[in-house]
Amino acid sequence: MKKKKAEGYYFSEDSEGYIYKYSTWDCIKYMARFSWKNDRWIIPMMVIGSGSYYGVELLWTVFNKYVVDFALADGGRKNLIVGMLAIISAVFVMKLVYGVLDVRVSETKFRRCRYVFARQLYEKQMDTDYENLEKPHVKILLEGAKQSINNLLEFYYRIQETVGLAVSLAGWLTVICMLSPWLIVIILVPTVAYYFIVKYKIMWFSYHIKMWLGTERKLEYIKRKSADFSNAKDIRLYRMKDWIVSLAKEFLEKRLFWYKKQARVEGLNGFFQLLAVSVRDIAAYGFIVWSMARGSMSAGDFILYFSSVGQIASAFYQIMGNISSFGWITAGVSRYREFLEVEDKSNRGAGIPLPKGNFDICFDKVSYRYGGAENDTVHELSFTVRSGEKIAIVGNNGAGKTTLVKLMCGIYRRTGGEIYIGGHSIDEYNRDELFKLYATVFQDIHVMPSTITENIVMSGRADLKSLGYAIEHSGLAGKIDELPEGLDTYLVKSVYDNATDFSGGEMQKLALARALYKQKTYGSGVLLLDEPTAALDPIAEQNMYQEYARFAEGKISVFISHRLASTQFCDRIFYLKDGRIEECGTHNELLEANGEYARIFEVQSRYYRQEEAKAKAFGEGEVCYE
Repeated sequence: MKKKKAEGYYFSEDSEGYIYKYSTWDCIKYMARFSWKNDRWIIPMMVIGSGSYYGVELLWTVFNKYVVDFALADGGRKNLIVGMLAIISAVFVMKLVYGVLDVRVSETKFRRCRYVFARQLYEKQMDTDYENLEKPHVKILLEGAKQSINNLLEFYYRIQETVGLAVSLAGWLTVICMLSPWLIVIILVPTVAYYFIVKYKIMWFSYHIKMWLGTERKLEYIKRKSADFSNAKDIRLYRMKDWIVSLAKEFLEKRLFWYKKQARVEGLNGFFQLLAVSVRDIAAYGFIVWSMARGSMSAGDFILYFSSVGQIASAFYQIMGNISSFGWITAGVSRYREFLEVEDKSNRGAGIPLPKGNFDICFDKVSYRYGGAENDTVHELSFTVRSGEKIAIVGNNGAGKTTLVKLMCGIYRRTGGEIYIGGHSIDEYNRDELFKLYATVFQDIHVMPSTITENIVMSGRADLKSLGYAIEHSGLAGKIDELPEGLDTYLVKSVYDNATDFSGGEMQKLALARALYKQKTYGSGVLLLDEPTAALDPIAEQNMYQEYARFAEGKISVFISHRLASTQFCDRIFYLKDGRIEECGTHNELLEANGEYARIFEVQSRYYRQEEAKAKAFGEGEVCYE
């Protein structure tokens, strides 16, 4: 399957489908640079160890010739004994060298490389621009990179084996040349054919892997979600088992379709491999038997040449197979490199100092469009939020509320317009320094299987004064006092037997504690809340927002909610529709304007009044049959 290079990428000539970016030679140079940087001794140790291993096989075959000649008294016995003792000594030394280096390389060097490969991958995954991880092609690269870590180690194994085989092959060819150079040709021709047969199979897999990679990703997602304990209640209560099984069956059938194609290709390819091997054996061994029948070699030579044919063919096949395998390994190394090289556009260099004291955040005709989308999610937004101001962003699902907040804190990069913080473009600030400016709470509140302290602090050493402040004012103090281990209690029971799990309300308090700790530690001047209380009832949500606002006094605060009544305390309310600020003003001003905000508020408040009436009825001992 031929490939051509265009704009730095390798493509199939058949369908112009993307395969991989870097050539085998590029990957060899990359791995050499990696080895030199991380462990300069790994490749020399592999070469010496592998050469010793395959050299032993050559010496033992020569030793067998000496034994046969000694038994048949073909030659001086004294010279034969000296030769055999020399071979035994050399074998002992080479086995010792190989044994020591093999343990050293396998147990230490390769494990170190695997660790470094994995560390680089996950550091990039956690550090790359957030919006990169939402792009489908980057997700595919990430999945491919994770699967390619073994390819990176396989690269070393193949290099090690190929070098050793090359040393061994040179010795066997020297032996065969003593009989007839034509024998090399007889062995070489079927071996070259074998190489191209194997190469075709590997290229077929390299080209078609993208056909089933997406299906495998979907199967893995279903497997992960169905095994996640947090989904167990929904699966049972909503009787999702049959649906999940049907989805898994659908994707599995698609994967099985390609498994069958793989099996057919491997079967046919194996037949031609067997044919090439058979031709080689019949021709080569026939030539040696014919030479023996003519009486042109001793019994020891016959053993030596007969063994050499198999060893040469085996070494050729393995070397050619390794060379062919480099195509598959190259694809893995290339995917790994391509993910590490995913472009990050946010400023990671030196930035200007963060604003201190009072500052404004200004959007100047800011737009954002997701990759592949036909329309902007937010379109030419212009507004200014002043220091100490509380802003509410409301609107229906899909209006662009979350996108606006992600733009404000630098997680997304605008596709149009400009964002100014303290009078300077957001791009002038170092990204990591900029993140210190924001105390954020998003819709999904996640915890790590670690202590409560670590789940609040989340990075670095805990500042005990700030930690105590966050726990006291978030309302977590009572819960922590009830726990025998206090702040050292682990979260996530499914991981630790002695851990605890927080309720929904306690998770809200934990999120508040995180925001308070960050505000206290870094002096974060902006509080961003993206519907963290969506699971609460309207009154509880309003109380929680007012609690947040109390601790954000004097700072910029942005509250997102789909409940219009929850943010009446804010200085201004932005009502978003289709990515634009449709209405802006205080709660009362928007009601007086009698626009879309007022209409939706009336619908929602009517529902809330009904719920409140029911609650009062139950509270007074009445029975409600609705």
